[in-house]
Amino acid sequence: MSPRNKAQNEAQRAQTRQQILMAGLKAFAEKGYGSASMSYIAKEAGISKGLSYHYFKSKEDLLYGIFEMLMAMADGIESLWEGKSAKEKLKVTIDMTIGFIKEQPDTMRFMTSLALQPEVTENLKDLIASQKLTNIEVYADLFRDLDYENPLAEAYAFGALIDGTALGFLALGKDYPLDAMHQKILNKYEL
Repeated sequence: MSPRNKAQNEAQRAQTRQQILMAGLKAFAEKGYGSASMSYIAKEAGISKGLSYHYFKSKEDLLYGIFEMLMAMADGIESLWEGKSAKEKLKVTIDMTIGFIKEQPDTMRFMTSLALQPEVTENLKDLIASQKLTNIEVYADLFRDLDYENPLAEAYAFGALIDGTALGFLALGKDYPLDAMHQKILNKYEL
């Protein structure tokens, strides 16, 4: 077997980093940030604890990495808007968000737990505030394009509707009528 080349080494590093990020996200979602140790996360990622510290110098650094990963995922939604009308953009956003809630409950649980632990996110406060402001501005612009009387208020109401749907699904799991809520949200916006 021949040694790996530079590209293969980079691919392996990226894969290992992603494994750690996903194991951290799942551990923080299930156990909470305070109870999830780097040892546990490394074990869940299938690597040694020492190797985990090669990628992330601390648990806080891992939390920051997870948050950056989630922000990059959120940025991908806007790329799906290209060439679409305002109504189509809103529909894509709703469909993608409900799909995310359904397919990524650990991520939703993680994000919810962070919102309820301000002491954990103190060092991320500026980054979180910036991301929230960006999201609200994007949605306010969308509702402005849809001729809403108060687009900023509608952006906040939309966020609350989505957050409430996510919380309901997290609390009730398969017993929550997620598909019916999806349709109700589409109907609310006449989509």
